[in-house]
Amino acid sequence: MTVREAGEAFWRDGGARDWDCWVPEGHFNLSQRFLKCAQHIQIEGFHQVPIVLSDRRGQPVGVAATYRNTIDGADLGNQRIQQAVHLVRGAAPRFLKYGVIEVGNPAGVGFPVRSSLTSAEALTTVARWAQAEAERQRASLVVIRDIETAAAPGAVEVLRRMGFVPSPLPAAYVAPVPFASFNDYKAHMRARYRARLAGCMKETASLRVEVMEQFAPLAPELTVLWRTLYERATQYRRLVLTEGFFASASDMPEAKVMLLRRPDDSIAGFGLLFLDGPMLRFSCTGFSREAALQEGVYFRLLYEVVRYAIEHGCKAVNMGMTTAGPKMSVGAQPVHVSAWIWHRSALQRQGLGWLTQNLMKPPPPVERNVFREDVPLFQDPALAEAPVSRRMASST
Repeated sequence: MTVREAGEAFWRDGGARDWDCWVPEGHFNLSQRFLKCAQHIQIEGFHQVPIVLSDRRGQPVGVAATYRNTIDGADLGNQRIQQAVHLVRGAAPRFLKYGVIEVGNPAGVGFPVRSSLTSAEALTTVARWAQAEAERQRASLVVIRDIETAAAPGAVEVLRRMGFVPSPLPAAYVAPVPFASFNDYKAHMRARYRARLAGCMKETASLRVEVMEQFAPLAPELTVLWRTLYERATQYRRLVLTEGFFASASDMPEAKVMLLRRPDDSIAGFGLLFLDGPMLRFSCTGFSREAALQEGVYFRLLYEVVRYAIEHGCKAVNMGMTTAGPKMSVGAQPVHVSAWIWHRSALQRQGLGWLTQNLMKPPPPVERNVFREDVPLFQDPALAEAPVSRRMASST
């Protein structure tokens, strides 16, 4: 098996024809149009490199999204680690900053390779390519993202054999919605959580929900609102969204922006949504601290996202990572994923393995018991490792 970069044609609309045929329903964030949108994010040293896997005859057998960037190890640890690292950087500015070849999607959670090969074959090919690319680019690390250990045991075994070490990521939160209506969703809640929902709706009664399909003119305001949230974050601050990202998302038929408007029509908060087959993807949100504390914006957004998913026939909502408490309080369940890391130095590889498994390991979320009866977790197809068959794809 061989790997080649997709080339400049990928970034033109016609490039979707040979790419999206490997991207089945439920894997939107590996599609050509979403990767084009992801070009507009900012990560230190970011350069996106879509790759195609080919067999011995040169025929395509799969695709993967990869990118070159810089990882700041301080952003992955707790605040005490961050403070210590920043002190050291007074004398060594690049301490715990690594040039990286990363395999996965920089702006979404999903299994990194889609191929007709087994996950073991596909990841062996891609990991070897990434290791060689790291040597060629003199990058320190190779990172392969978003592996759910229980769902992809073959992939885990391959990565271990190749010297990769696991680094637990924050859990992704998936809310199953097997409900006939929003009222049915409420009826299945335990009294405590049903009362919390009623209180939220009463507190936020003055806010009006609006869902827009074309929202490019709002890109500057959405970016400001997103940035107010980003500035308050203390961890996982790698990825910065831009006006270009929101404007590009507006062009995609899967994308919607959900707005909470005040009586004066100003925007109290928003959520960016993607309809992806059986999944609704709650991609990002933005609101001020005051809107969260005084207007109850975040919980209202979460409930409205669940309502939207139910009303549009989705099986579940992938709510992304972080803010475990609020998401689990509306019915989301944690899905634990890992990044797998390989360092060019075997000694540093061992050190990183110890560091990520101990000092940088995310704390486990506090489980919520939201519903009167258990609601089975719906498997996000984007995290599954199942091989796919090439299909005919349109160029849109």
